Amino acid sequence: MRLAIVLVVVILAGIAQADDKTLKPYAGQVVLSPDTPSANFNELPAFLKANYDKSAHYEFMKWEINFVGVLAKPADKVTLVVSDPSAQPPMVLISIELASSRQVVIGHFKPTKAAGFAAGKTYAVTLVSGKALVAKAELALRE
Repeated sequence: MRLAIVLVVVILAGIAQADDKTLKPYAGQVVLSPDTPSANFNELPAFLKANYDKSAHYEFMKWEINFVGVLAKPADKVTLVVSDPSAQPPMVLISIELASSRQVVIGHFKPTKAAGFAAGKTYAVTLVSGKALVAKAELALRE
């Protein structure tokens, strides 16, 4: 877990010098990928373009999830929330507080069966600031 947080800080330092206009088409989206995003900001728009799904629905057989969230509104801190919307009431399975830089958050999480994840289910992946939703996606896990 500490490694993931350090990785986020190092990558965000490079993004802080970036032109936000290249990320604007992805505002409000969490782009999920099994691939690790580049630490070089100049390569981040290509990563987003290659991995972006217009429907915001991502399916994975490998349960190692990297993400780039482009926030819809500025926020210094956001919380990554992965929840099971089919549970009554909806159940939060992962909640991680992250720092953002210039409306971008980059990170990694690993869904596990021990945490309540199951193949064949769809999960809501959101970035929230306070009570405001700033980016979202859906994650379907497959075996």
